[in-house]
Amino acid sequence: MYVDVHCHLDDERFDDTDEVIKRAEKAKVVAIINNGASPERNRKTLDLVKKYKIVKKALGFYPGHVHEFDDKEIEKELKWIEKQKPIALGEIGLDFTYSDKERQEELFKKFILLGKKLDIPLIVHTRKAEKRIVEIIEEEKPKKVVLHCFSGKLKLLKRLEGYDVYFSIPPIIVHSVHFQELVKKVPLTRILTETDSPWMAPVKGERNEPSNVTVTVKEIAKIKKVEEDEVMKAIYSNYQKLFTN
Repeated sequence: MYVDVHCHLDDERFDDTDEVIKRAEKAKVVAIINNGASPERNRKTLDLVKKYKIVKKALGFYPGHVHEFDDKEIEKELKWIEKQKPIALGEIGLDFTYSDKERQEELFKKFILLGKKLDIPLIVHTRKAEKRIVEIIEEEKPKKVVLHCFSGKLKLLKRLEGYDVYFSIPPIIVHSVHFQELVKKVPLTRILTETDSPWMAPVKGERNEPSNVTVTVKEIAKIKKVEEDEVMKAIYSNYQKLFTN
């Protein structure tokens, strides 16, 4: 029973979604959380959920898109998201490779409030803003946070102890020393698997897809020196606690 808590099957590179879903099911993936990244992609996520039972909806607003919308449009989308009753809010967060840092932070804090109101997890993007994300978690104390592909300095992990924070690990762990070290330091009770499909494939240059969460579980088992079955069960248990309770 494998899970992919962060992917983008609505991406244009997926013109064979039926086959992708079949491969995921064959690999014993039981839940795929598709993360919306814009108003258009949020609606594509709903279409996927209607078509495939295995796909769950996370709706959000990628921080890099903030500059493309005015405040009124963003508020309208937030209200729409609330009405859809998603399983999580994602993809949200900060990305300091883009401008509009202040507006990004304002929007992220609004999503934190919405997450508290709906009592659902936040799936958080942190690129080049990891330290600021940790500071906001300390300030705003959100409930149920998943840090997706967290690439920050590992010394920041200490500051997150005591908060309800999980780390989702992509298949690039097979060739990423950072993610290998992250898994060494984070207990299994705080680890989830993701693919960030179509990105973050275990083989460089290939398109990623949800079935590859099995690659991540295998690597985590090797690092933790435990059986793959134990890792799979622990991650599924984390998924249940976070997304289905």
